[in-house]
Amino acid sequence: MKIKAVNVIRMILSGVYIAAAVLLQCSVFPHIRFLSAIPEVVLCAVVCVSCFENERFACVAAVCAGFVLDTVGGDPLTLSPLLFLIAASFSVFLSRRVYFNRFLPCAACALASLFAGAVKTAVILAVRGAPVGSAVAGSALPQFLYGLIVFIPVYLLTALHHRIFRDGEREGRRASV
Repeated sequence: MKIKAVNVIRMILSGVYIAAAVLLQCSVFPHIRFLSAIPEVVLCAVVCVSCFENERFACVAAVCAGFVLDTVGGDPLTLSPLLFLIAASFSVFLSRRVYFNRFLPCAACALASLFAGAVKTAVILAVRGAPVGSAVAGSALPQFLYGLIVFIPVYLLTALHHRIFRDGEREGRRASV
């Protein structure tokens, strides 16, 4: 299997996007809260990258992003690597085998992943002693809504990135023919 330089550069940039999402989620977004919730920027980035990139790269990037987020975030109960791997695998499956475009699998996976992330937050808060109703209404629901708001620019950036590289590959093919 021959790997082209364009594909390597595209994967490196996708990795940079995920790393930037981790930095934003750990440094900027804790200060920009929406009803005391922090959005799942990394989860949105993992879902979008998984729909556009190579399957193996997407799954490795998802697990690495989850480990880094758990390490930097310092919360031992988050299970982010497993959640991100499931989200990436689901995204890869839907984008490769079910839908003809990329937006529908991205949107479906983002909704499912953000919902799972909100449920995870509610369960963690309930395990720590918060009332379930309060955990859902006060943290999980705003986190889900904030994640939906953040998903749109993350998707647009990833789609633009994919479009630029896809058009570059087409131009390269035309020049070589």
